[in-house]
Amino acid sequence: MSSIKIDDIARLAGYSKATVSKVINNYPGISETTREKIMKVIKKYEFEPNIQARNLAGKRDKVIGIFILDKGGLGSYFFQYMIALIIEKAEEKDVKVLISLVKNNEEKIRIKHLIDNGAIQGAVIIGATLDEPELENMIENDYNLVIFDYKTEHKAKNIFLINSNNYKGGKLAAKYLLEKGLKSIYHFTGQENKLAGLERKEGFLDELDGNGIISKVLKGEFQLEIAKQLFNQMIRVGDIPEGIFCANDEMAIGCLEALAENKIDYKKVKIIGFDNTQISKLYRPRITTIGYNLDKMAEKAVESILILIEGKKIKENIYNGELKIYERET
Repeated sequence: MSSIKIDDIARLAGYSKATVSKVINNYPGISETTREKIMKVIKKYEFEPNIQARNLAGKRDKVIGIFILDKGGLGSYFFQYMIALIIEKAEEKDVKVLISLVKNNEEKIRIKHLIDNGAIQGAVIIGATLDEPELENMIENDYNLVIFDYKTEHKAKNIFLINSNNYKGGKLAAKYLLEKGLKSIYHFTGQENKLAGLERKEGFLDELDGNGIISKVLKGEFQLEIAKQLFNQMIRVGDIPEGIFCANDEMAIGCLEALAENKIDYKKVKIIGFDNTQISKLYRPRITTIGYNLDKMAEKAVESILILIEGKKIKENIYNGELKIYERET
């Protein structure tokens, strides 16, 4: 048996590992010239691909991966809800789903390995930061990817971007609070190394600019407990704004719990969240929030990854969620 690996075949043939994997697993969308060149190298060096992976790829079932790139794992309501919706949409199309948590850079290589080995045919990635060299490498090497809230300048034909219209959402939240006549408005931001955290903050501050509003930005990291702890500290020193924009619904809950623990009526502080996840409707008081159609985003994710897997072209590789304000009790 030859000891040569898929990396060697890719190097010798002059193509990416993703392209070699597609040829091995008989994917559509590969030109005959490319297929012949790669097969010539495979035969010359007597390369024997992983039989289990080839058997899986040969089945009728398509398999996609959902990868959560976040240290907090599945603690986020947004992640939980989006995963559930993607699974539901995938099942409607008879597509199997593999779910994996990726908590550090070393684990990101697993995404490539699963595609190379034929275990999955494409990946949906949620929670990426603005600095993802491993992800950039996959994009450059033609891996089929759907990525939530990532750099919008990408025009690669093998990826599809689903963005939450974050900057517009931040402006919408600020405008909503300004229209309430508030004079002090704070923002609990998400991780600023993520597109959602950065752009929601920028939109918020740009809308407030020039309105003479007292404002602060507090690093809530998209985490309920962090926002709760920060607001508790502020309340204890009497630093209570008239309004708060939280970059997700979970931080809005953290702020509401801080008010409750200090026996302050939630109606004294106007709070608006972001995402319109299920928890925003179930929590009491129900949370006013900026939302988009999560069901549509999940549908787009599944439709797009299947188009990419089939080797077809997508005219526009970006989908921006349509936003609206869901005004409730906070």
